[in-house]
Amino acid sequence: MSRILQVRSLMSVAKHHPLRAKATIICSRNDKILLVRRKGSKWKFPSGVLAPGEAPIVAAARELWKALTLHCSGLNPVGTVEVGHVLHHIFTTDIPASRCVALGRGIVACKWICWEDLSSSMLKPTAAALLSRDLQELVHHDGRPQSVSAFNTK
Repeated sequence: MSRILQVRSLMSVAKHHPLRAKATIICSRNDKILLVRRKGSKWKFPSGVLAPGEAPIVAAARELWKALTLHCSGLNPVGTVEVGHVLHHIFTTDIPASRCVALGRGIVACKWICWEDLSSSMLKPTAAALLSRDLQELVHHDGRPQSVSAFNTK
């Protein structure tokens, strides 16, 4: 295949499979993380697709409110991970025990689980892929960025 045809072929693939962006949030409380589940689905980390032009941190805060009715006063950006054709902007946030987590739109269940108890078989494929990409190491690295204010309507 000529070089021009290869480039055109790659451009065609890119048009049909554009890279999407999501904000994925690892919520922690003590030594546990929060998983959510939609009806008929496996567990996943709270996440949402970025709207065109939307900043990842804004999408993360919006998704926490929409899925769990949580007002977030601090999100820590820890990095990005590509899974398939989706670029995940990973954030962490600590949820105090005094904060109530309520099920929001589309979420039928949530649970707190220890990292050690997480298994790929219990997770949606994308969440399992994130887990296999050393997500725990990314989230717990020593140079964790300072908290970035998201929104808090209190």
